[in-house]
Amino acid sequence: MKEKLYTIGEVSKLVNISIKALRYYDKINLFKPAYVDPDTNYRYYKDSQLHLLDLIKSLKYIGTPLEEMKEVQGLQRDDFFAFLTEQEQIVREKIESLVEIEKIIVNAKKGLQRQMEYPSLGEAFILYEDELKILQTKAYGIDPKNILNASYSKLKKFAASTEGFRNNGYGVIFSYQPYKHIDEVNYQYLFTPVLTNKQISLLTSDTDVAIIPKGKYVCITFKSVSIDDYFLNLQKLIHYVEYHQLQVISDIYESLIYNHHSLIQKEEYLIEMRVRIKE
Repeated sequence: MKEKLYTIGEVSKLVNISIKALRYYDKINLFKPAYVDPDTNYRYYKDSQLHLLDLIKSLKYIGTPLEEMKEVQGLQRDDFFAFLTEQEQIVREKIESLVEIEKIIVNAKKGLQRQMEYPSLGEAFILYEDELKILQTKAYGIDPKNILNASYSKLKKFAASTEGFRNNGYGVIFSYQPYKHIDEVNYQYLFTPVLTNKQISLLTSDTDVAIIPKGKYVCITFKSVSIDDYFLNLQKLIHYVEYHQLQVISDIYESLIYNHHSLIQKEEYLIEMRVRIKE
């Protein structure tokens, strides 16, 4: 019995591959017609070869390059099994990467939602915080007068893949005490939140992973126009704690919060200070 032949248009409909793609597969010797009419140059395909298109579609679906598909077509069973095992690992790595990206987006949204719920700037308030994993490094000789430059120079490398979403990307830690003058404020650590596992893999000898614990915090958020303004808001935080006779059980955590990323607008950021209190 003579085997049925299909035109390129019929094959396109049967296997849901465009005519343009079938012509290209012919050109690169990936999938060639069984017969080409010498007079009309029309391509015809046999039933028995259509299963090869299933393999090509499957390989395309998992992201195999066209040139590599030619090699896969010639693999024996054991080699084909090894190939699929390798592709499985590639897919798993892509899934892990997408899960990390999803976490970054969720954290970015959480940070923005938190900012939208702030009370008036320059007023202390109570906030319940979730646990936050951070990367921290010693802040040698760093104080409120040079924190912007210092935070970028020492921690920028840890944010290379996520910096566009780092609304609270950099911060400092310093002791809680009744400060009387700005010169008494000396930062102990610089920190940046851990957003991906890749950041932890970049740890250097002078950097470690730490935790800002979940709990009840006294917070204050403000626009830092000057050093005097900065110190005024620090005193407001301390005064709130003392006035309400709260028991402080942590250092002060200070974060820089960027309000926008526009190149045409003047750079604007907020500073948030928070200190954990006993519940």
